[in-house]
Amino acid sequence: CPQGPSYLVLIPSQLHAGVPEKVCVLLNHLNDTVALTVTLEHAVQGRILLADLEAKNSFYCSSFTIPESASSAYITVQVKGPTQNFIKRKPMYIRKAESLVFIQTDKPIYKPGQTVKFRIVSMDVNFHPLNETVSLITMNPKRNRIFQWPSFRLQGGLSQLSFQLSVEPVLGPYKVVLQKEPGKKIEHSFEVDEYVLPKFEVQVKMPKKISFLEDEFEVSVCSLYTYGKPVRGLVTINVCRKYLQYSSPCSGKYPQSICEEFSQQVYGNHSPQDTNTRSSAGHVVLRNEMYELLISEEEYTKGQGEAV
Repeated sequence: CPQGPSYLVLIPSQLHAGVPEKVCVLLNHLNDTVALTVTLEHAVQGRILLADLEAKNSFYCSSFTIPESASSAYITVQVKGPTQNFIKRKPMYIRKAESLVFIQTDKPIYKPGQTVKFRIVSMDVNFHPLNETVSLITMNPKRNRIFQWPSFRLQGGLSQLSFQLSVEPVLGPYKVVLQKEPGKKIEHSFEVDEYVLPKFEVQVKMPKKISFLEDEFEVSVCSLYTYGKPVRGLVTINVCRKYLQYSSPCSGKYPQSICEEFSQQVYGNHSPQDTNTRSSAGHVVLRNEMYELLISEEEYTKGQGEAV
């Protein structure tokens, strides 16, 4: 079905004072050429963005900047033509442009005596780097200042700083506090605690179910440091079959579980034969109804780092 004349005004729902903004108007399905006028009014003064533009089925844009002293504004779009005559006035919300500031630390948790490295990123509302002067302090859990950088100038919107913790600090949450202006603060927290990072992790892959008709099954063991390097050492796997009943109907004794132990050396490279351990368990008694079909495994790795 045929569509009637229409217009679309594109403008940010929230305008920032002192920052370049843009308004665009789209005209559709007009049979005649019309005069398009877009006016911006605020407390300081009014400004005509598009004045009596002869337009027809086109897209028009205009840039403008609202003074920082303005607190409110209205935008008016007027279209006049032989068969078209309409006007629309809408209030606009204005706020003072504020920079976006982020504080990042290189780790979330630090040990006593370590160096805390952090950076500050500052951008304007258009995500462009912004140079500005700020004040920085670091506080311990007792809210005591331990370091400070008064009137620190950010260069290129990015600055990196660091400080060293004492060997016997107060444990708990610390804060990096940035103050841009009176009453405007940005905080970033991190922890100082006694902790031990895991040296490496061990992953064991094996079938979830094993049929008693099977003569063997495969177990794969992979051990990696936290930074991704394979671990060198000795892998030992214990495979056990637990007895199903509490006592033997024949002897009245408690039979022991059937267990086998398999070991293999891994050399710490990325080849499958070194990082994966395949152990045959064909000689373990599987075809016996008196034994439960459950496999429990234990892994112990000796080599660099701690055992997991």
